[in-house]
Amino acid sequence: PKILKELEVSGRKTSHWIWWVCPTQLPGRADPISSYVTKDTAEELLASESAEKWREVLEKLCTLVKKQGTSVLPKVDHGRVHHFLRFWSRVPNKPEWMRDVLAALQKFDWQAR
Repeated sequence: PKILKELEVSGRKTSHWIWWVCPTQLPGRADPISSYVTKDTAEELLASESAEKWREVLEKLCTLVKKQGTSVLPKVDHGRVHHFLRFWSRVPNKPEWMRDVLAALQKFDWQAR
């Protein structure tokens, strides 16, 4: 996916996609399709055919954050990550990869806006 390539080439987020990689119950302000996830749709998203690509992007993001810190994402996106962590930590029956992503990102200070 384009997002993964961006992270691999740039080593940070340079375009607009945080709402797709870190979905929460609220649509992103700049999201052109107003996507969001609910408690009822979270398990469907985890089981969807796009879940493996989503996993790859999240794991790459975690790798970059571990190496470079939260500046991998612009400050305007930190609140989104904060709410992503809150939402997904409450979702039952998460696969191990999602638990690992959450644990990795929770080690950093993502300030809510």
